[in-house]
Amino acid sequence: MIDTVQAQTEDRALVRVRGLTTRLNGKTVFDQLDLDIPRGKVTAIMGPSGTGKTTLLKHITGQMFGNAGEVWVDGQNVAELSRDALFGLRERIGYLFQNSALLTDFDVFENVAFPLRQHTRLPEVLIRNIVLTKLQAVGLRGAASLMPSELSGGMARRVALARAIVFDPMLILYDEPFVGLDPIALNQVLKLIRTLNETLGLTSVLVAHELEAIKQVADVIYLIANGKVVAQGDPKTIAGNGSPWTRQFFGGEADGPVPFQYPADDYAEALGFKQGAV
Repeated sequence: MIDTVQAQTEDRALVRVRGLTTRLNGKTVFDQLDLDIPRGKVTAIMGPSGTGKTTLLKHITGQMFGNAGEVWVDGQNVAELSRDALFGLRERIGYLFQNSALLTDFDVFENVAFPLRQHTRLPEVLIRNIVLTKLQAVGLRGAASLMPSELSGGMARRVALARAIVFDPMLILYDEPFVGLDPIALNQVLKLIRTLNETLGLTSVLVAHELEAIKQVADVIYLIANGKVVAQGDPKTIAGNGSPWTRQFFGGEADGPVPFQYPADDYAEALGFKQGAV
């Protein structure tokens, strides 16, 4: 019975991270990290700057591998995949970069068409139909001939989202999707994330800091600090769970479990004062 329940739990998780330990330049980024990304849901990864949120996305896509532990995506151990199998997995994952990462010499249409031209041999008429369908989904079919320099920040983010879903992925990863957006553009992107997740049957993972925005779109929140999950839950309850981590992070306190001062040698000694001197 226990094995059956465990199997059902794992089946509901599209991404499973178990015991992930990662060290970079002598610093422990993840310390036996465990978390599950449920299928068909929007999951937010939050935490103080420098805690490895974007690094976690790189582990999911196989751009990085940990020193220990495992990352499973749709039943596949990412670290054990062959080169071809890893590329095949990545084609099923959409990625929205923090700065949109549009190709400045291509217009909107060609930016969205780029992955299709690079990875398929589809006829031009089919490429055109797919691209226009994705642009219609993000409300920008009429902007197909515009250059990136002619787009607002919100429009650029939506074009990048159209490109991210051009292969109808099972999973889409958003790296700081709300940075630099005005309130109107922010609400447009929030609505798109939620709508696309539901209509296309996606699983979405958001790395973000904006709690109020996350509350509107996420089903589950993980708060990561010191290499581990320090809090998790739904948006309505996680901020008030009484943990010192959530109190500091969501309350914006300068000091707490995450210290204001970066670890350093004795301050007086660094200034050249000898111990006991007047």
